[in-house]
Amino acid sequence: MKNKGFSLVELIIVIAIMAILAAAIAPALIRYIDKSRRADDVAAAETLNTGAQAALANEDIYDEIQSNHGFPSTGSLTAISATSGGTFSGTNYTLLSGEVNSSCGGQAPKIKYKKNNASGWAVGFNSAGKPVVWVTGVTGGDKELQPDIDSDYK
Repeated sequence: MKNKGFSLVELIIVIAIMAILAAAIAPALIRYIDKSRRADDVAAAETLNTGAQAALANEDIYDEIQSNHGFPSTGSLTAISATSGGTFSGTNYTLLSGEVNSSCGGQAPKIKYKKNNASGWAVGFNSAGKPVVWVTGVTGGDKELQPDIDSDYK
């Protein structure tokens, strides 16, 4: 009588080969997942940037910005901020925060890339009067995602 099927040794060899392949593929897979999460955060920042640009087109919001601090002469100024998944707010920037909140569906996007401890978003303006978006709470300092993408997110 012939035995049909696999022997225990054959099964152990197949499992060992699969374990070796999994160990070889895992680091690459983790890198791809991290890259995807960083790309999601950059896309979310682009949405926030678009909302802030639309807000600047509103004369009342533009006046609100000018009456508070205006645009900085150098560097960037944070106007509103939100935690991941929270709502945007900022002292004396209620119109701006309302416009940005509505542009992103009523709440800030959830931050996907967590390896750098990012915990929130900030939207502000640079000296040229253009919107700037950062992730905040990052180990080593906030990272700009719009209009210039920080090298950690490329």
